[in-house]
Amino acid sequence: MPKHIRTHTGERPYECKICLKKFSDRSSWTRHVRVKHSRRPFQCLECGKAFTQKANLQRHMRIHTGELPFPCKVCNKRFRQQSNLTQHQRTHASTKPFLCNYCGKGFRFKGDMLRHTRIHTGERPFKCNICQKSFRQSSHLNHHKITHLRGRKYICKLCGYCTANKGHMECHKVKHTGERPFQCSMCGKRFSQKSSLNFHTKSIHFYNGKYVCLLCDYSTPKGSHMRAHHVKHTGERPFPCTVCGKRFSQKSSLNFHHVKHTGERPFQCSVCGKNFSQKNNMKRHQLKHTGERPYGCSICGKRFARLDNMKLHQVKHTGERPYGCPICGKRFAYKSNLNQHRAIVHFGYTKF
Repeated sequence: MPKHIRTHTGERPYECKICLKKFSDRSSWTRHVRVKHSRRPFQCLECGKAFTQKANLQRHMRIHTGELPFPCKVCNKRFRQQSNLTQHQRTHASTKPFLCNYCGKGFRFKGDMLRHTRIHTGERPFKCNICQKSFRQSSHLNHHKITHLRGRKYICKLCGYCTANKGHMECHKVKHTGERPFQCSMCGKRFSQKSSLNFHTKSIHFYNGKYVCLLCDYSTPKGSHMRAHHVKHTGERPFPCTVCGKRFSQKSSLNFHHVKHTGERPFQCSVCGKNFSQKNNMKRHQLKHTGERPYGCSICGKRFARLDNMKLHQVKHTGERPYGCPICGKRFAYKSNLNQHRAIVHFGYTKF
């Protein structure tokens, strides 16, 4: 009731401390402060535009997603916002509820009636910020502004945007085409602007100085390592072998594979002169000459020259049986024991 009474008294007890504007109710004052003077915490990850309210961001996002949740029950045409649907529905009605106060002409839409009224009032609310000339409609102002844009030779035919920079125009055009040429190398999401991609990468994938995988706990300070890691989740294999057609998730894996076809052995042991196709194989071989055993069992202390041999040894302590027979389900500590079991028990070999 007090709020209603103030509509009669004209009292405005709520004052903005920044611009001193006054309001009759608290909700209007709160909305004013948030919209006019506060930060815009709700930011679109596609184009970077920020909003004061989450609902406004959600409405805006439909521009990028193409979602049209409001259908017309008469013609099934769909709209992005309820207000657009309401306006469209009047096209199906025969009534023209908005009447001109000067000549009585009727209009289906209030906006059309207000534009018409300016013919009688002479009002010209749209002013050119360059020459101060005024216009009755915003479309007339936009058409007029082109006369000032000498030197700005790139003009968008769809909305009138103009610029002297060709790159700026190319960037602008994707707003109309819906093209998304910039792809996130981490998750594959696409963006219309490079700045939107950069914002997405920093806000979604980068945390405390590291790139963080959204699908597992892996993190790394290097973007290239994260890109290589991400294909483990996607299953993508973009690197094909030109000889046999086999595909690989990483270029290094393709290079590793390719020496099988070339027969190349570029890595030579400095002690005995033996050649190897892979550097890791050469390093493992050199341990035979040095006698080095860098891998130690954490349980009994026994040392090994190769990591796989150490892991093979450790199952004696843990009792782990990682190899299961796909036929009968029996499990084994070593793969060689599994192969022997399958050959004798399931395939009838007497010797193995």
